[in-house]
Amino acid sequence: MKGVVLTQKPVGEQDKFIDILTDELGVLEVLVKGAGKINSKSGCATQLFAYSAFCLHQGKRGYILNSVSPIRIFYELRSSVTAVALASYFSQIVQFSVLPQASNHEIQRLLLNCLHFLSLKKYPEAMLKSIFELRMAALLGFMPDVLMCRNCGEYLPDHLLFSVEDGTFCCSDCRSEQEEFAHSVEMTAGTLQAIRHIVLQDLEHVFGFRLNETCQEALFTFAEQFLQYHIDHTFSALQYYRAIQNPMV
Repeated sequence: MKGVVLTQKPVGEQDKFIDILTDELGVLEVLVKGAGKINSKSGCATQLFAYSAFCLHQGKRGYILNSVSPIRIFYELRSSVTAVALASYFSQIVQFSVLPQASNHEIQRLLLNCLHFLSLKKYPEAMLKSIFELRMAALLGFMPDVLMCRNCGEYLPDHLLFSVEDGTFCCSDCRSEQEEFAHSVEMTAGTLQAIRHIVLQDLEHVFGFRLNETCQEALFTFAEQFLQYHIDHTFSALQYYRAIQNPMV
């Protein structure tokens, strides 16, 4: 089966466990024997973020690697500390949220696309982060309601508040009518259109948009808060990514 290496953990002096995201069986833990040997044939194909074709044997205590062939290694990620941290954040989200024995073809495609563009530095890292967070939330069943203002039905208000909690938005005209709209992010029509594009567009076209700096800031804030609120988890890789992005904070 084909899979992406999400994590690796050494076992003894020569072996290691890896977690791989497969498109049909969810995340699997696999024992790689002899991974630490100089002449190991599995080395590059079982390293972190590698996309490879695995031949596995199911033993009494789990899966054991028989053979492996690399498909894409994403070597370019190693040239940037922030890129590695962000890729690790993506991997931790997948490992935490993907159910075992579940079909995950779209999640695997999303992860591979984000690793691809992250390694090529074709798009800003913060933009890729927001795309991954919002699209992942939608794939996990937490689709925000991006159609219209929940009060008056306005499709594209100039200014609005988007609720992180219930995934709906209200326009600025309806804001005074809301008794409570806690945990929300203020944004303009441009950010709303970007959110619509991310959660509704075909994956092959989801990266094709641009935003000005004001709209970007609201998108980045909403995407991170929305995913974390609905999966109810924090990730160490995100904390590290923030630390190296803002070392003086």
